[in-house]
Amino acid sequence: MSRRGAEGGGTPRLQLVTVGRVRAPWEEAARTFEERVARRHGLRVDEVPPEPLQRGEAHARRQEADRIRARLVRGAWRVALTPEGRVPGSSAAFADWLRTRVESGRPTALIVGGASGLDDGLVAECEERLSLGALTMPHQLARVVLVEQLYRAQCIIDGHPYPH
Repeated sequence: MSRRGAEGGGTPRLQLVTVGRVRAPWEEAARTFEERVARRHGLRVDEVPPEPLQRGEAHARRQEADRIRARLVRGAWRVALTPEGRVPGSSAAFADWLRTRVESGRPTALIVGGASGLDDGLVAECEERLSLGALTMPHQLARVVLVEQLYRAQCIIDGHPYPH
């Protein structure tokens, strides 16, 4: 369980709530982009522990959902990352979406589930659902892709070239 970002101690504009810690080989990439996003717009990262699967995936998702709810920034616009969510048409479209979210004045919490996904009840409570597309990928890689796209969107919004 970690908390990073929210520079200056205030409420961050963006929050990333994930199940589990990011591990190799994804850790370095995730941390790099999370730090870049935090510097530009403020980002708080909360990692909740995964639930063991011995009692079944549905039980694990419910337990993880309770942990996620406990970490969400109060009043945040909740966005579940789920395969059934809306797929942004392009990075520019994602940047437009992010600009709208940031300019709303309300924090945005992006929620990434664990190995068995997110609890249906938690997804139903979210104001919005986003998808990274139809391809299946490990949840830790999804986290890396999401934070890289957040950083890319911020570069587009700010009119800065993307540093490759």
